[in-house]
Amino acid sequence: FWQSGSSFHVFDQGQFAKEVLPKYFKHNNMASFVRQLNMYGFRKVVHIEQGGLVKPEKDDTEFQHPYFIRGQEHLLENIKRKVTSVS
Repeated sequence: FWQSGSSFHVFDQGQFAKEVLPKYFKHNNMASFVRQLNMYGFRKVVHIEQGGLVKPEKDDTEFQHPYFIRGQEHLLENIKRKVTSVS
């Protein structure tokens, strides 16, 4: 997936949360970052060989979105926060 430019990886969640998140968010909480990604329609990629239930041996989390494609910056405007309806 990532070679085709249709996803991105977080290879070390601890380091990512400590060094990257505070630069762009008011927190360094990986779970909050993932929740934000989900609100914008990003999904965690689960590979068949992982079975979905087995934790991968390496700390590698992959996310994808249909409009997040390398070299297709014009598609980024289609990534919008999902609207939640209040009933």
